[in-house]
Amino acid sequence: MKTLPWEILEEEDWKILKDLYSTAPDCAKFLSRRLRLDLGETMRRLRTLESKGFLERVEGRFLKKKGLRKPKHMNHTYYELTRPARLYLRKILFEEQK
Repeated sequence: MKTLPWEILEEEDWKILKDLYSTAPDCAKFLSRRLRLDLGETMRRLRTLESKGFLERVEGRFLKKKGLRKPKHMNHTYYELTRPARLYLRKILFEEQK
């Protein structure tokens, strides 16, 4: 499994990754609203996290997401966690709950 550079992450990056872990794929617009971050800053952080291997873009035209009755047409670029990032976050989040 690919080792990710977790030590380079800032607090806002952790917020984005934890939010994507809990809410599934989302776009910069809704992430910035939910986390109360500047949209430009959120977009920059998403691109950086993608280039470092933490995130990947969601392919396709429609998105099936928890809580939606029907698939949503993707008007923006949606991001989701890569498998190594998801597994690591699951591990640390469940250790925090113990």
